[in-house]
Amino acid sequence: MILSYVQAGGGGSQRKEKKMGVERRVRSFCSKKEEAWNCGVLRGTLLFLSLFCMCCLPSSCDYAPEAHTIGINYGQVADNLPAPAVAVSLIKSLGIGRVRIYDSDAATLTALGNSGLQVTIGMGNDVIPSLAASAVAADQWILANVVAYLPGTNITVILVGNELLTDTTLTAVWTQLVPAMQNLQASLVNRGLSSTIKISTACEMNILSWSSPPSNGSFRADIAVPVITPMLQFLNDTGSYLYVNVYPYFGWVDDPGYIPLDYALFTRTTPFIQDGPYNYFYLLDAQLDALASAMERIGFDSVRLAIGECGWPTLGTIGANVSDAQTFNQNLVDYILSNPTEGTPRRPQVFIPTYIFALFNEDLKPGGVAEQNWGILYANGSQKYPLNLTADVPWESPAPLVSPPTSAPSSGFTAASRLPLSPGSPPISGLTPPSESPISSIPGGAEVCRATRSTLLLPFALSLLAATLFYFQQ
Repeated sequence: MILSYVQAGGGGSQRKEKKMGVERRVRSFCSKKEEAWNCGVLRGTLLFLSLFCMCCLPSSCDYAPEAHTIGINYGQVADNLPAPAVAVSLIKSLGIGRVRIYDSDAATLTALGNSGLQVTIGMGNDVIPSLAASAVAADQWILANVVAYLPGTNITVILVGNELLTDTTLTAVWTQLVPAMQNLQASLVNRGLSSTIKISTACEMNILSWSSPPSNGSFRADIAVPVITPMLQFLNDTGSYLYVNVYPYFGWVDDPGYIPLDYALFTRTTPFIQDGPYNYFYLLDAQLDALASAMERIGFDSVRLAIGECGWPTLGTIGANVSDAQTFNQNLVDYILSNPTEGTPRRPQVFIPTYIFALFNEDLKPGGVAEQNWGILYANGSQKYPLNLTADVPWESPAPLVSPPTSAPSSGFTAASRLPLSPGSPPISGLTPPSESPISSIPGGAEVCRATRSTLLLPFALSLLAATLFYFQQ
């Protein structure tokens, strides 16, 4: 219609004025439409970026500051231990700040009341199915085993099962682990306890299929998608730690001709592994960073690790002696409680809550003498060896080297059979390195990699936002 009007003609100056007026109106109309369109583009871009960040990128979990104290595992599979009240007094006298028990024993939880100790409680793997099947059952468990002892007993962590993912006789229970954790969490939320009590589980190192070098850390194919991914999402959402029972002792004793003893004892002064920019002087660092790499591989680099068990035996098997046990446990305490926090090469200056295994020798544990002599105390409460558990001496880490010595292997334990396991645990067969079974080739692996792929899109999204803002400034 505008075009027809202009072409219709009229008087020269009158037509010119009318034409200019029309052009001004057209320009005004177009500029308003362009401005509206541009604003719509800007709003749409910002909305896209917001949705992208909320839905595609894994959110980082927030962790409350942790007390820098060492923990102890208080097992009671014995017939000659002191009463719980005496044991609690011994724990406090040693300067320990955390204690882990493997159940919710009433006498022990009562004795821990008003002790000032942070308490981690557990449950048998056989309890998991009922908690997964019923939110009511989970709430009743919380009521009977947690609420009944608050506020006097400072329960801070609930570990749902212990080393479940190693027990191949309970494979049907593996996928019930996360639902049980979720039901327990819902009970804590409803009772206003979720900010002070965290829920997790304790795993072994053989949840990994590959661990050497640490950057190749990968979860087992049979659990990566159905169990590990939803579990890490739960831990990420609730700000909880992944607890791992990790033993450098087993990494060494499985192949002492390959793994140097000083690498396991924290006494090595030259790196045994160089993994890209990271040098590994200590086996524990390599084990923890293999786990961290495995989590990063599926998009959960913010979930922190806690050491549920770690120690050294004193009797009954190769390398089990008081001298090495004292060296290892003292160096472990000094390292974990270092000031400033040492952390691992891959996660420097990140505190790792740690529980030494164990408080007492336990004479009824299955597995013979080797399983029964991990305590730092004898059953009568006397110390096996001097041990400073408050770490008031600053930790002196070795100076990093550019590369490992030529006499040392360039990598650590490489086969799945060399993965350090907890006492008495069988290796999981059929494990392969990531190059042979990448996570993306696992059935459903695309779902696992979604968070990782989304993370890779972040630079694109930020570039798009920058380009949009630059355009509108012109």
